[in-house]
Amino acid sequence: MFAIPSATSTTTLFVIKTDWYAAKDTGEIRASVQALAPIPQGATGNGRGYEITEYAADASVLEQIDLSRGPIVCKFEADVRPMTNRFGRTTNTQVLTKVIQDQPTRPTTAANPQQTRPVDQTKPQ
Repeated sequence: MFAIPSATSTTTLFVIKTDWYAAKDTGEIRASVQALAPIPQGATGNGRGYEITEYAADASVLEQIDLSRGPIVCKFEADVRPMTNRFGRTTNTQVLTKVIQDQPTRPTTAANPQQTRPVDQTKPQ
């Protein structure tokens, strides 16, 4: 008997947007997460920099993402599932199933660090 591993993986994303809608015909909730990702070196075309990528997600994942203070970096667990698009075509798609990290991190900015002023130790005479 073969031990077939599940197609579960982890991925870390710089999340910029979450969205969801209810399918009119089935009432199924479709959720998505958009993130920024670097354009791979050697990709076809001449694009450089970053692109927006979109991942399908379980609705419960959206509840764990707080974008009220701006984009965040989150680590997700993902499974491969068959998904049917609006045209009726079914494909195996990576779906974000849960947030692994308890506390998503915010990207650090190059803000001015607090500078400490030296304390004058001399006493007036």
